[in-house]
Amino acid sequence: MALASSSSSAIVFLVSIAVALSLSSFAASSSTTTVRAGYYLAADARLRPLAALDASLYTHLYYAALPVDPTTRASPVVPADPDQARLLAAFSSELKSRNPALRTLLSVGAADLASPQQQTTDPAFAAMAADPSSRASFAAAAVSLAEAHGFDGLDLAWRYPSSAAEMASLGLLVADLRAAAPRGFLLTAAVYFSDHVFASPRPGVDYPAEAMALCLDWANVVAFGLRPGPPPPNATTAFDAPLYDRASHFSASYGVVSWADAGLPAAKLLMGLPLYGRSWVLRNKAHDGVGAPVVAAGPKQRRGTNAAGVMSYAEVQRLAAAGKGSVVTTTNYDNASVASYLSVGGVWVAFDGAAVVDEKLAFAARRGMLGYFLWPVNYDDANFTVSRRASEAWMKNIQQISSNSRNNGTGSRQAQEPVRVPPALQSPVRTPVPMPAPTSGSKHWWLPWRKLDLFLHLGLLIIILLWS
Repeated sequence: MALASSSSSAIVFLVSIAVALSLSSFAASSSTTTVRAGYYLAADARLRPLAALDASLYTHLYYAALPVDPTTRASPVVPADPDQARLLAAFSSELKSRNPALRTLLSVGAADLASPQQQTTDPAFAAMAADPSSRASFAAAAVSLAEAHGFDGLDLAWRYPSSAAEMASLGLLVADLRAAAPRGFLLTAAVYFSDHVFASPRPGVDYPAEAMALCLDWANVVAFGLRPGPPPPNATTAFDAPLYDRASHFSASYGVVSWADAGLPAAKLLMGLPLYGRSWVLRNKAHDGVGAPVVAAGPKQRRGTNAAGVMSYAEVQRLAAAGKGSVVTTTNYDNASVASYLSVGGVWVAFDGAAVVDEKLAFAARRGMLGYFLWPVNYDDANFTVSRRASEAWMKNIQQISSNSRNNGTGSRQAQEPVRVPPALQSPVRTPVPMPAPTSGSKHWWLPWRKLDLFLHLGLLIIILLWS
């Protein structure tokens, strides 16, 4: 009897270990070769109606975004506006009818990812993630809503956890979502740098990289909105999304390196490419280089983004066309930063042109990243210039790396050339953040992967000993 009782306990123990371990297999089971993704802003659907979107240029498209219900904190808010409700209902089916291989994801949280230095968190998101009951209810409701509307996955766009406690809550939330999601259901998250969120590192504000690596299919690194700069009179022109910055950590490459340092595999990272430009009004038209004084954010584009200081790629191209032959126009590509800008009649815009897209995606491919995402696809021009260029550049890089691998006889992805990272990109010392103990209302208990693996082997050993 004692033997049977001990055996039963051991088996129960082993089953519990297997359940915990199976969480990681969900993400692995839905893995894909490479990802060419884009966020579609529902609020700006007028700029690019769903019917006019070329779905063939992407492997994954995100509907962005539904906020967390600020009252119940237990579900996303479904649009009350009839047009927005119809867009949500038609998003997956309409796009998949034009590209059956396309996978769609419902993004929950912030619709604006372009301001990572904003030092306020989403209060509804934070409150939901901090409470075990709300967190579990939200996970179930969000997965159910996504499935009901034909989405293949869910994206967390919490802009941005602003404390160690909120980062810990994020780790618990991704675990709850993975537990609530069926096999093959995609889970992703839009993230900033792994080791801090704002201009200066704050102790303990590190993303829960271990939980994210275990539960997410991939993370979307927001590698733009990096240098909006101070307000006038001290503001100067600056690149918004440079690949490199030798003087600071405000660069796309640093964002990628920070996640590699945190232990998240490159094959679980997407590099973010902006489809907008950051604009300024120059103080002196004759001084239009990087670091030139400005007097205000760029003018609102009434027919487009309708926001001061932000221009869609389509608007940047219209500005460039309007300036030809009538006013002094300067277009410059900075090779050291891998960034470009346009100056027309006193308006200065930093944006990602074709050459920048090529270099960024070559860097991402050399680093072994899973792919890229565009934010937002509504902002491309009528010819889908950036979306098309990005798709072609990515596939070219992947094919070249694959060819090099075959020629080297390794059968695995090889770097085309050594990745040269400027000294300023070395990550600061990370501040360890202990995972919180599970609360009574939580369905999960936390153990690092190495400990889970150890316990699994111990469980098997116990059964062998008991039955021998």
